[in-house]
Amino acid sequence: MSSTAFSRARSEEQRAARAAAILEAADAMLRETTVGEISLNELSRRVGLAKSNVLRYFPSREAILLQLLDRETRAWLDDIESRSSEPLTDAIAAAAAARPVFCDLTASASGVLERNVSGEVAADYKRASLASSDRLARLAGFDGLESPGGLIFVGAVMLAIGGIWASSQPTEGMRAAYAQHPELRPFRIQFETAVRELVATTLAGLEARGLR
Repeated sequence: MSSTAFSRARSEEQRAARAAAILEAADAMLRETTVGEISLNELSRRVGLAKSNVLRYFPSREAILLQLLDRETRAWLDDIESRSSEPLTDAIAAAAAARPVFCDLTASASGVLERNVSGEVAADYKRASLASSDRLARLAGFDGLESPGGLIFVGAVMLAIGGIWASSQPTEGMRAAYAQHPELRPFRIQFETAVRELVATTLAGLEARGLR
């Protein structure tokens, strides 16, 4: 889409279409690279806008990625619901493994994406996160975030996905070390298996404590 086409838009529908195009461009970039390697300049080039025009729709790179994270989180929850015939722990892990963009954004949320946003953007993002978190807690049989167990469960799941994803994506040097030194291979983490086991352990612990 050209910058000329963008410059002519006036209606709310056209503005929404531009914002959606920016999100789609960011999504496409994340399928090729990582959060840390995405620049606003390259994103602007991909979507066919000057950087100043992109900033009319999103106040920062991080604001774009937080909105994309909300969209990815809701799609992940939809995927979990579609796997109702599977054990919950399997569904959570498999749905996450199928969505690398969601995992990368989750791994970067608190340490990167929340660092360069306004109070308004932060509040919108956190409200959306509350809704998704409550939905996840209810999918697991808790009384939403109103229950202590539900809050603990959601926190553990999101920490597991973000932390395990970061640890399961070794650099080229680390991959070479693992391949050359068999004693280091226990450090190679299989993402889906690790998430499933940690979620299962969390649920077992909450049940043992009478919180589920």
